[in-house]
Amino acid sequence: MTDTKENDSGLLRRGITGLILGALAGAIQVWFFKQDIMHVWAAMAAGVLYMTSWTLFTERLRLAGGNILLGAAAGLLAGIVWWAIAVHAENVFVSAAVAGVCFGAAYAWSEGRKKS
Repeated sequence: MTDTKENDSGLLRRGITGLILGALAGAIQVWFFKQDIMHVWAAMAAGVLYMTSWTLFTERLRLAGGNILLGAAAGLLAGIVWWAIAVHAENVFVSAAVAGVCFGAAYAWSEGRKKS
């Protein structure tokens, strides 16, 4: 019973972390790159999706493939969500997907280095 509570609190903590990091990334897009407010919402949604899906893939479901590959898959999902909300132009889809994969794998790699 306590194991489920600890998993839920870890998932909630990761979701809140993703929301905060997404809000910061969205604020940077709006202030420095003069994008519209949809970029803030898109970055927040992508941040929450990345952190929660990565946690679900690695800790809850314990999928095979290693944390870096699962981080890349979660980053791909987050990149697609960001693209769908913020831009939704065909010529930006590949860039958003590649950026999501790269940043997702890099974050998972950095988290793995902290544990060892």
